[in-house]
Amino acid sequence: MMIRCTEGHFYDPAKHTACPWCGVAAAGAAAAAGDPAEGKTQPLRPIDRPSPGGGAVESGATKALHRTPAGLSPVVGWLVCVDGPDRGRDYRIHMEKNFIGRATGMDIAITGDDSISRDKHATIIFDPKKQVFWLLPGDSSGLVYLNESLINTPTEIHADDVIELGGTKLVMVPFQSKKFNWSDLKEEKA
Repeated sequence: MMIRCTEGHFYDPAKHTACPWCGVAAAGAAAAAGDPAEGKTQPLRPIDRPSPGGGAVESGATKALHRTPAGLSPVVGWLVCVDGPDRGRDYRIHMEKNFIGRATGMDIAITGDDSISRDKHATIIFDPKKQVFWLLPGDSSGLVYLNESLINTPTEIHADDVIELGGTKLVMVPFQSKKFNWSDLKEEKA
C-alpha cells in the first residue's frame, strides 16, 4: 500500500518511516487530523507537455527529465548498513567529500533512520593523493561512533570498520586502494 507525504510524493510506509524523496513526515499526520484519503492511492495532477505541432500544451503526460552530467566522480568504496531501519542497503562513497544525513540531497542519504540528522550528520572523505578514507563528525548535534568510540576529530577509517550514526550501523568497504587506483587507468583512444 502506497501513501502520500505532505509534499505529494508517494512511498511505501513498510519500507520507509518518512518520504524518501523529501524527508517530510508521512501523510499519517493528515489521517490523525481526519483526512479520509489517507492511505489510499490518489491520482497525480496532470503534467503539461508540448503538443506535437509545437503549439499549445497538452495535459496528462509525463515529462522526461534529462540531466547533463557535470563530471563523473567514480565510486571509491561503499558503506553497507548492517543494523538499523535500512539494514542490507548499500551507499556509494565517491572521491573527496561525501556528506551523510537523512535528507535526500545528501551524498549518502540514510532516509529510514529518523535519529540521524537531516543535514551533515557526518562526512566521509576520500583523499585521492594519499589513498586514505577519513570520517569526520558533522555540523549537527548528532554523535558519530567508529568501532564503538566517539569521533570528535577527523579519524582515518579502514576496511570493515563500523560507523554508528543514530540507530544505524554501517560497515566500510573500500574499493580504491593501493591495488586499484582510478587515476592509474588510462583511457583507451578509439
